[in-house]
Amino acid sequence: MPKKKAPAQSDTSRSTQSTKSTGSQFANQSPASSKNSQSSSGLTGLIDTIAQKFSSASTDSSISKSSSDVIMGGLDGQAESPDLLTSPDTASGFSLSPKGQPDVLKKKHPVQKPDLDKKQRPGISKKKGKGKGVGKAQYIAMNKVIATTKLATKEILAMTELGGTRFGYMANRWTAPVLDPNSVEYPNVDTVVRVVAGDTYDSALEMQNAGSTTDHMPVCVLNFANAYKPGGGWLNGARAQEEQLCYRSTLIGTLHTRFYPMDDLECLYSPKVIVFRNSVDNGYSFISGGEELHLSPTVSVISMAARSQPELTPDESTYVDVHHRYLMIAKMELILRTAANNNHRRLILGALGCGAFHHPTQEVADCWYEVLMNKEFKGWFEQIYFAIRDSPKEDNVEIFKETLDGLIL
Repeated sequence: MPKKKAPAQSDTSRSTQSTKSTGSQFANQSPASSKNSQSSSGLTGLIDTIAQKFSSASTDSSISKSSSDVIMGGLDGQAESPDLLTSPDTASGFSLSPKGQPDVLKKKHPVQKPDLDKKQRPGISKKKGKGKGVGKAQYIAMNKVIATTKLATKEILAMTELGGTRFGYMANRWTAPVLDPNSVEYPNVDTVVRVVAGDTYDSALEMQNAGSTTDHMPVCVLNFANAYKPGGGWLNGARAQEEQLCYRSTLIGTLHTRFYPMDDLECLYSPKVIVFRNSVDNGYSFISGGEELHLSPTVSVISMAARSQPELTPDESTYVDVHHRYLMIAKMELILRTAANNNHRRLILGALGCGAFHHPTQEVADCWYEVLMNKEFKGWFEQIYFAIRDSPKEDNVEIFKETLDGLIL
């Protein structure tokens, strides 16, 4: 089907707001007062104390090897240190496992263990500018980011949990059914698809700031999740997409350990995630002062895990087993159904599975195109942006732009 080019702005939205969906019960609530007496001013003092601790550490010339092994990690799927943050167990949720799927859909994700001969955990470089390790300053900086993020997340959740910031649930074919255009919640809007080179949260906040006359839900973003461990390698200093989301928000507080490992046709929906840090490009600075961190912008997050390193053809252009393509399409359909069933009309998606999980970029872009052109999803979304950050060796942005940018559904 030939694609129509989108105008600079779309003003055809006519979505309606529902109050019945699970996520809607929490996503639009104002931050609730804490059930304990701890004030947000205490957060500022504690964060300042940690910051001073790491500042003084920067003058210490000795950093133990064991410490560096705990903090710094590599790509998703590498061996990780013990979890330093116990996931809260106060949220409610449920999980149902799909049955009757083709064999490839029944299989669990393969264990994501690295070839340790090829992928060594980076340590601290002993000589400036040499080796594969990180510099001392970078090591200390990531230590500080991880420690202050853990502290800020704990305090923000304590102040806002009555507003649903700890809540998350498992979405599957029963909790996110096929979309029905005869539903009273069907908005029947035109969908504009864009591809942008940028950060997931930054793109979401820009979209949210632009506003919508018809959609009052938070922007919903896609998290490229680790199927086995909440937040992937974020406690090790890894810097893939999921880890970046965890460094900047309260997302980890909704990724409860009871939901793991994730099945192939499951995803986690977190209706209310508070984004309190700026991006790595801005040094992970706090968006607001310590007393107002809990009032930072809110987004919703869908966490979906792609299969790790499926077998590809010699030119790495497509999957050897066509069932991996069918599985990728099924995952994408579940993502869109989860968003629509929770009344989201504005989405930030991305190159699911590309990068560390080594899925073929053009194939993934083509799968997204096939799913978006499916008549089931026509009329449900106002804006869909694909936010993609390339490494120097990748051209994911260009491939996605050629395939998807400017579509009007």
